[in-house]
Amino acid sequence: MEEKEIEINIQAIQGICSEFMDGSKKKEISIVVAPLKVTANEEQNKIAIITGCNMWKSCQNKGCYYSMAARTKSKS
Repeated sequence: MEEKEIEINIQAIQGICSEFMDGSKKKEISIVVAPLKVTANEEQNKIAIITGCNMWKSCQNKGCYYSMAARTKSKS
């Protein structure tokens, strides 16, 4: 069976985030969302692309996928 080469082009995107939380205040800021990691399974028929926001460490928005606040679990 012949292997096929696949070309995948990915790039960072600049934009505005209107959901950035600075403590308890919501702000509108400029952000960059970029691809961070690309993985493929052993059969190489499925890939996953993980993206991230450059402000993820600073954002306190627990509802944002990229935010560090959403990734840390609250201590109960």
